[in-house]
Amino acid sequence: MLLSIGPLLKTYKHYWHIHTYLNYNRLGLFAIGIITIFFFRYMTHSHRSSVSTLEHELTHILFALLTFHKITSLKLNDEGEGQMSFKGKGNWLIALSPYFFPLCVFGMILVYIYYSRFNGVLPDWVLVGIGVAFGYNLCSFKEQLHPGQTDFQVAGFLFTICFIPSANLITFGSVFAFVERDIEGLKFFFNTFKYFLLSFF
Repeated sequence: MLLSIGPLLKTYKHYWHIHTYLNYNRLGLFAIGIITIFFFRYMTHSHRSSVSTLEHELTHILFALLTFHKITSLKLNDEGEGQMSFKGKGNWLIALSPYFFPLCVFGMILVYIYYSRFNGVLPDWVLVGIGVAFGYNLCSFKEQLHPGQTDFQVAGFLFTICFIPSANLITFGSVFAFVERDIEGLKFFFNTFKYFLLSFF
């Protein structure tokens, strides 16, 4: 993951070189959503709430289920703290999932896929909604990324430091590429990343 940071940054730089070919209409709607949530949070002085805690724990739950663990409980309190429990040994993927997998964003992408597949016409608010979710998740990441996180102790601090930066570069790049040009955008992003990664080695 550390070695992939260089190729990922080159992939990002490549988008700057081809910026005249990007779909700015879609990216503009996405940006409106990000600006909207940033403005809302600034004006309301909002901070981590029970909602963001719930999302955090639901992300843990999702990856626990994906790695075949049985969920036993989910607890939230009025102070905005929460904890989920499961049966099994656990793994680093469950521990670190909320710090690289923006659950709200991918939820909105599922809404996008639903509308585009079953309705044909994609309303602008869906792309704005993905932007809102993306901005919300950025704020959540900022609040949650600190040395005191017990999840980092579970995964190991050294492993976390090595994994999180490149994992987020992949996640954010994937969201940008999907917003810009759907599945074809994702293919382009990962093919470009693959090219720079192979060139690096």
